[in-house]
Amino acid sequence: MKKILFIVSLLLLAACSNDEVKYDGAPLKIAIVGDIPELKNEKIHFEPISLDEFSEDTMHISTNFDAVMITPVMFEEASDDRFVKVYKNSKMPIIFFDSAKRHLPFTNDGLTYETAHREALNNGSHTTIYLSDNAANREDAWYFFLKGEKEIDILYKDIFQKIETLKR
Repeated sequence: MKKILFIVSLLLLAACSNDEVKYDGAPLKIAIVGDIPELKNEKIHFEPISLDEFSEDTMHISTNFDAVMITPVMFEEASDDRFVKVYKNSKMPIIFFDSAKRHLPFTNDGLTYETAHREALNNGSHTTIYLSDNAANREDAWYFFLKGEKEIDILYKDIFQKIETLKR
């Protein structure tokens, strides 16, 4: 009986770790700086890159990917001032996934993710998509909210749908 319970527990754990995202839009290719999300959807392809690759070959990245996603394990390094111009000059959406401090520590000189005051930057959002348009002298940010951990698939779907509209 204990073996059966153990096997059932493992199966449930495996099923929960790979959430299926019900995104049915255009296929998206997303560069990932950090941890690759464990989700299932045939239309979403993640490819790992480093911050250095992104900063050194922004043109190549922007022509071969629909967006760049930066995850929490890379936030401190990604908020270094040497990357501010990379984000502001990028011609593609940048997803700061699970950033309570939004995009602000990444796009402003003198701030790091660690030193930026969370209370002042926290608007309750889970994830921010940032897009800069230097030619139009404008920056846009879209905020995505997570209502509960069980709704992570809805959050991903909303993010992917926004990326699809931005790539048109």
